[in-house]
Amino acid sequence: MKDGVSKIEVFDFKENWCSENKTIAKLIREKVSKYFVAPILDVGAGLGDIAYNAFPEKETICIDVNKIAEGEFPISKNHKRKQIDFFDYKPSKQIKTVFISHTLQFIDEDADKLNKKIKEINPDFVIMVLNDNNDFMGELIDWTEANFENANPEIHLSGFPKGYSMKKRIPFKAKLHCPDFDKLAKQIGYLMVVDLKESAEQLKEFLKAKLNNKAEFSFKQSIQIYQRNGG
Repeated sequence: MKDGVSKIEVFDFKENWCSENKTIAKLIREKVSKYFVAPILDVGAGLGDIAYNAFPEKETICIDVNKIAEGEFPISKNHKRKQIDFFDYKPSKQIKTVFISHTLQFIDEDADKLNKKIKEINPDFVIMVLNDNNDFMGELIDWTEANFENANPEIHLSGFPKGYSMKKRIPFKAKLHCPDFDKLAKQIGYLMVVDLKESAEQLKEFLKAKLNNKAEFSFKQSIQIYQRNGG
């Protein structure tokens, strides 16, 4: 398993090959904006583009382990960037909403530790964007875990967030489209957080067989709104 993903890999996936973040931002604006109560903590915000496009008017702290240089990507005047690990972050004021969009896989190694951190922050809402993994993405995860030691795909974490109940779920589809299987395999490496140096050809053959030689596939996702029990 790789240590993590770089901002270059994030940019490549989000801007060139998959438009999921644009879809996520649009759905947030149109369907669930009222649940994004400020101040918002965007965990693993990456480029900060979802926050920028979905709730630019709301006070938001965008945290990520990767450093985003000032002026490198647009940011709202109501948003602040901070390079820090989620478990090291200590808010200076009460956070009302914790937002975790496709970053659960990087903070879910210890479920008890994660639930403890959420309890410490004590937001009214925990909002996640996760892959459903009940289509080709599920097959891909099974294959990757069988063929790559220590693969780290995004999966649903049982018992998280503890003390919260799902209020709303918004399903949608995203499409990953690449010009060739070299590019597609690279994006799968990003999604599963694996190093492809030794097994790229094996992965490409699997993809070609499953996708009828088309370097693209759609996969189901959902925005999941959790509200603190008794809130």
